[in-house]
Amino acid sequence: MRNTKKAALIAAAAVFFSGCGNSAAAGNADVVYNTADTPETGPAPETAVTTEYVPQKYIITCSEIAYKLLSEYKNELPNTMEVTDDTMIAEVLRYDMELADDFSVYMQLISADLFELTIIRTSDKNAEAVDDMLEARRTYLRDQAAFYPEQVAAADAAIVGSIDDVHYLICSTKAEDMEKRLMYYVLRN
Repeated sequence: MRNTKKAALIAAAAVFFSGCGNSAAAGNADVVYNTADTPETGPAPETAVTTEYVPQKYIITCSEIAYKLLSEYKNELPNTMEVTDDTMIAEVLRYDMELADDFSVYMQLISADLFELTIIRTSDKNAEAVDDMLEARRTYLRDQAAFYPEQVAAADAAIVGSIDDVHYLICSTKAEDMEKRLMYYVLRN
């Protein structure tokens, strides 16, 4: 009986250490064993299923970039809201977000102010169309949306640009400074 317990302990240790070795050899993959019993067949055979490590698509999202920018300039900008309504994005702002892989859109809450921040991440094949869409929005802001002197100043300072796969429109008197910070966040991540 005593030898049986020793043999069982040795076998358990061997299984434990061999399992550790297999998992280390797999790199970043996790090994999961399927050992579910079924009423029809009894215990299921032990089969290994490997789940691969899937990296996050973006280190920083467009929403995170926008949040960082708005937090940095919170005392210098009007109150803003994130635009998430598909109808408003498509029909009012005239953005085709089918071109976007990721996006974030913010605008002012009070209509007397003029502020917009649009950040769109897109593939190379859609880059030109996204730039044209943002340029059309900037033209609208300059030619039709700005009435008061503060609005005209914000529309005149509006910037459309891109860095890597991130394209943006910044309509604010602080647009030039905000663009530098946006580029910092994109390049840093």
